[in-house]
Amino acid sequence: PLPAMACARPLISVYSEKGESSGKNVTLPAVFKAPIRPDIVNFVHTNLRKNNRQPYAVSELAGHQTSAESWGTGRAVAPIPR
Repeated sequence: PLPAMACARPLISVYSEKGESSGKNVTLPAVFKAPIRPDIVNFVHTNLRKNNRQPYAVSELAGHQTSAESWGTGRAVAPIPR
């Protein structure tokens, strides 16, 4: 005998990992019958879009990413070679 809720919810066919029908049917969970809330969809969409952003802040290593060393004074060259 089917539970009382099974009559109100549609049956879903179950398939194997090969795409073949297994012959079993399962009732659709009640959560899929709930209405879609636009505010939640907007919130999730906004936060998922944030994953694709690139950072644009100033790097902490700015100005220190060079292998040049100072020759000191008295050589008539720039303080730090480029």
